[in-house]
Amino acid sequence: MNNFATVDSALSAWSIFIQLMINIPLFLMFLISWFTAKRKVFVTWSIAWAINLIALVMVLLAANWEMSSYYETRVFFYSMYASAKIIFAVLLYLSAIQFSRRNEAINIPIIFLFSLALLFFMFFLAIDFHPVIIQFIVYGLVCLLFYSSVYVCVKTSLIECKVVAFGFFVQGTMFLHHFIILTLWFTKERVPVYMSRISFFDTISEFVLALTFFLGVIIRVINEYREMNIKLEQNQENLRTLVDIDPLTGLKNRRVLRSFFNSIKGQSGCIAFIDVNKFKQINDNWGHTVGDKCLTAIAIKMKEVFRFEDGLFRLGGDEFLIVCPEISKMEMINRLDKFKKEIKHFVKGVSLTVAVGVDTFEKDSHLDQVLKRADKEMYKNKKSV
Repeated sequence: MNNFATVDSALSAWSIFIQLMINIPLFLMFLISWFTAKRKVFVTWSIAWAINLIALVMVLLAANWEMSSYYETRVFFYSMYASAKIIFAVLLYLSAIQFSRRNEAINIPIIFLFSLALLFFMFFLAIDFHPVIIQFIVYGLVCLLFYSSVYVCVKTSLIECKVVAFGFFVQGTMFLHHFIILTLWFTKERVPVYMSRISFFDTISEFVLALTFFLGVIIRVINEYREMNIKLEQNQENLRTLVDIDPLTGLKNRRVLRSFFNSIKGQSGCIAFIDVNKFKQINDNWGHTVGDKCLTAIAIKMKEVFRFEDGLFRLGGDEFLIVCPEISKMEMINRLDKFKKEIKHFVKGVSLTVAVGVDTFEKDSHLDQVLKRADKEMYKNKKSV
C-alpha cells in the first residue's frame, strides 16, 4: 500500500512536470508577443502565465513533500499554489475586461498588493482549515472567475471576444473535474486512475485557452487593418471631394470636366457656357460677400433647373459650364431661360444677369472644340447685352 502511494505520488508529480513543460513555451510566446506586438493585454497574459508557472512549481514541490512529516512545509507550498492559482484566474479575468475594452491598461501595483494579501490569507487559512475545504474554496473561486470572464467576453459584439470566451468556457468547464475528485475523495469513493492525473486536464484546457487568446488577437488585428483600410478609403474619397468640388458653390470644378465628358462619350447633347454680367461691378459696389452670394445663387438655381445626371461646373471666377447629355437644343434653351429668370432677383437688391453660349455635341465630338464654340457664342451674347 505504501509502495502504491509512492508510485501514485510520483505519477502526480510527473503529470505536473509535463504541464510545467507545456506552460513554459506558452509564457515565452506571450512574452515575445508583447515585445513584438506591443499590445497591453499581452503584458497581463505574460504575468498571468508567469504566476501559473509559480503555481505549478509550488504544487510540484508539495507533491514531493507529500509523504514527508514536515507538515508546515506542505502547508506553505499548498498555500503558495492556491494563492498563485487564484491570482492567475484574477489576471485572466482582468485580461478579459482589457480585451473586451480594446487593451485598456490595468493597475499592476494594485495586483501586487492584492497578491501579497492573498498569500498571507491563504497561509493562515491553510493552518486552521482542512486541505479539502481549502481546495473547495480555491477551485470554486477560480471557476467563478473563469465563468465571469466568459460573461465579460460574450456580452460584447466583437467576434474576437467570443473566440476568447470559448477558451475561458473550456478552462472553467475542465477545471470542474477538481470538484469531482474532491467530492469522491470526501465521500471515501475511489477516484478513477485517469482522473488522478489532474494536471493533464489542466494542460489541455490551458493550452486551448492560450490558443484562443492568440486567435482572438489575430482576428482583432485583421479587423483593425480592415477598419484602417475603410478609413483610408473614406479619407481618400474626402480628399477627392475637396480636390474635385468647388468649395464655394459645391459644383464640380474644371479638374473633373474632361473625365465627366469622357464618361458620356457615345451620347449627344448640349453644352452651355455661362458668364456673369458686370460681376466686377457687383463686387466693387456691393462687396465680395454679396458677390459670393451671387455665385452661390447661380449654383443653387443650376441644381434646381437641371437634371441630376447633368454636369454642373464652376470653371473659375464668374464662369460656369453645364453639360447635358441626351437633350435637345430647344429644351436646353428653355431650361436656360427659366434659369435666367429665377436668378435675376434671387439676391436682394442685385439685378443678376448672365451671358450664355449654347452649343451641341455629338457622340464623337471633342471637348475642346465644343468648349471653343460655346465660349464664342457666350461672348456674342455678352456683347449684345
